[in-house]
Amino acid sequence: AFLGAIAMFTSNLGDARARLARSSREIECAESVFTALERACATVVLDAARAGDGIEGDAARLRMVRASVGLGDDGSDRFGEFVATAVGFDASARRVTIERGTQREVQSAPVRELRFRYLTEDGWQEVFRSADFGEFPVAIEASIWFERGDSPVPIAGDAPATATPPDRRRLIRITGGPTLDALAIRRIDREREP
Repeated sequence: AFLGAIAMFTSNLGDARARLARSSREIECAESVFTALERACATVVLDAARAGDGIEGDAARLRMVRASVGLGDDGSDRFGEFVATAVGFDASARRVTIERGTQREVQSAPVRELRFRYLTEDGWQEVFRSADFGEFPVAIEASIWFERGDSPVPIAGDAPATATPPDRRRLIRITGGPTLDALAIRRIDREREP
């Protein structure tokens, strides 16, 4: 009985460690995505000429061109060259990638789905290009569904991960974008419900 209790304790301890490691990877992935987007939104430009549209994205990938910001205390401009930040989902690898300029970082947490939506004055958009709209969106919503042992891998014909609430979600306001009050946002959300 004593040996059985020790074996059960060791097994439970191993399971707890695995859950903690998974949770840590998920938190790190979500915070990396949200931080990259928030930093890019702070200095995003509407049109960067040769660098491309300021904001261009669909449901699975978002690219923003922003002015790089320096301290200005070394004699350089506070706002310098344009830098692109891109966040995307690789469905075959089930991983999120974050690109900042020439650096590419693949997140270690397995992801079922990553979805972006763009809030405009006319409602939620699945695709957005700042050049087409002539302005920024009000906000960008980023939602992440993580792959877990208890969540089945979707196969053809299954309901998408978006049928369930996301594991992590953040609504990021765009500096310099149009504004909507809370009542207008609620009205837009109600119109979207089936």
